[in-house]
Amino acid sequence: MIGRKALGKKSALPQPVRNVYVWANRNIGRIDPRPRVLPNFVVAGTQRGGTTSLFIYLLAHEQVLGPRRAKGVHYFDTNWHESDAWYRSNFPLQSTIDQMARESGTTPAVGEGAPYYMFNPLIPGRIHDLMPECRVLMVLREPLDRAMSHHNHEVKRGFETLSMTDAFDAEPGRLAGEVEKMQADPNYISKPHIHHAYLERGQYADQVERYFNLFGRDQVLVMDSAKLKSHPEETVRRATDFLGLKPMSGVDYPLYNQRDRDPVSPELRERYGHVFEESNARLRELVPGEFTWL
Repeated sequence: MIGRKALGKKSALPQPVRNVYVWANRNIGRIDPRPRVLPNFVVAGTQRGGTTSLFIYLLAHEQVLGPRRAKGVHYFDTNWHESDAWYRSNFPLQSTIDQMARESGTTPAVGEGAPYYMFNPLIPGRIHDLMPECRVLMVLREPLDRAMSHHNHEVKRGFETLSMTDAFDAEPGRLAGEVEKMQADPNYISKPHIHHAYLERGQYADQVERYFNLFGRDQVLVMDSAKLKSHPEETVRRATDFLGLKPMSGVDYPLYNQRDRDPVSPELRERYGHVFEESNARLRELVPGEFTWL
């Protein structure tokens, strides 16, 4: 088997060989007839809120397994045209999970994560239909701070050419009618809804409530990203307890996907802070005492 280290050097292997390896890595689950498991947890969001960090921290646990390639399979958003069998093919064999459970006495946690799973209003229902017992974790960041980070992120990736304030002001027009298009065509992928919903993604109350209504509060854990950053061990302990796992010890908690930038200015707070007031008030009632920024 060709190792990851060899593939990291493009000159080490002929391109045709690399292509075969990539194809096999992506399709081995579908070729293998042995049964595979579905996830029993998802990290649903929010974007630029610490979902990557939380997922990587959880993967350090010996009883946590993720998909074969990345933290997110994106089945419920951009790969919704694929089958349930395709989704299942990304996860471990049932025999592997059974063996781990016998050896440890604990049911392993199998999960994936994608921040768009929280924001897209169609996705909670899709997840619930396939995996009604699934547990959902969310990490929420102060919404205006998150919006600024999101804008910087999209500029870096080449999806945004407008300045921050121009992008924020253009957002309602960019998003107009996009949810309706998504509802009309389940396979429609809205680039504005994914890339340009800077302020709208911070309207957390509706997003949290959708998951509460479908899964019940016992299956949804909502956490503050500021606490994940300042007290990672304690916050991850809450997540592992929620997943029914033993706590970890001796684990490092580096920050991932961090970019230096200026804090929210008083002028920006004055201009856009009011956008989140109603949602923040409802969020305070939905998840009392959790957030340092409320």
